[in-house]
Amino acid sequence: MGLGLGASVGLACGRSAAAAAPEQVLAEARSQYNHVRVAERGSVRTMYFVGDNGMQYIESRVDRAYPASLDLDYTRTMMAGFLLQPKPRRLLMLGLGGGGMSNYLSGRMPGLEIDAVDIDPEVVRLAQTYFDVPAADPRYRCHVDDARLFVERSTAQWDMIMLDAFRGVFVPYHLKTVEFYRAVLARLAPQGVVVANLHNATRMYPHDRETLAAAFPARYSFVSEGGNQTTLVASAEPQRRGVYHVRDNARAAQPSFDFDLMGLAARLYLRRDWDAADILRDDFKPDELRAASERHNETCVKGCRYGL
Repeated sequence: MGLGLGASVGLACGRSAAAAAPEQVLAEARSQYNHVRVAERGSVRTMYFVGDNGMQYIESRVDRAYPASLDLDYTRTMMAGFLLQPKPRRLLMLGLGGGGMSNYLSGRMPGLEIDAVDIDPEVVRLAQTYFDVPAADPRYRCHVDDARLFVERSTAQWDMIMLDAFRGVFVPYHLKTVEFYRAVLARLAPQGVVVANLHNATRMYPHDRETLAAAFPARYSFVSEGGNQTTLVASAEPQRRGVYHVRDNARAAQPSFDFDLMGLAARLYLRRDWDAADILRDDFKPDELRAASERHNETCVKGCRYGL
């Protein structure tokens, strides 16, 4: 999901004793895609992606003293999808990381079927070893695959599709284009929603908003507790739902959650917080998708320009 190490300071509020203890590295792995590190300080266990300059980006985090809760504020904000679709039966998670959100939802919604997709086999292995992601659960399935290839290949439909496939601080370009979002839209069940995690202070944010607007008729913006991330909930419904509908869904979904969904509903905002920008489009032909996905998964580790 791509939070810089410095962003973790405010997120650990209230855990001064744990924060004072040294962080212990539990595991480290390098793959074709990432340098992954799992570390623990007190009861807080974190999966990092490590950049070439040594900078650590928080990919997933769990407080093992509270394993059934969401420790990062952006993950709580991404539960805004339930304010538009309070009773999903099937969830597709694009970007597993340490499985924070998928674990949370699997534990709290026994009837929910989950497909979690991550391109990096080392991420999946470490998530299963250190973050309690199940290795063999027919209701909670992990797939090692490129998210775009998985979506384009699939004929299934999901009630909720969560987009959180970060590599450090960036999302591979082929997972940001209008063609990708239209492929995701085609995999939505009726009344289904897409939930996207966006960094709202980056230069890519205006392009992300314009591109999502070109693909989805209805869009709802929820600001994170820290303010630097936006969860965008999008649907295929042409009729936009009002704030009272969102609040009714918050009340309906609340029994499954351990934090205030009405408070999350209050962070719905209607203002336009981006400037006009170009829509992001594939820079390859449809029959070149596999090669393009390999190219985009390898680039942007350094000096990413997204072709702009």
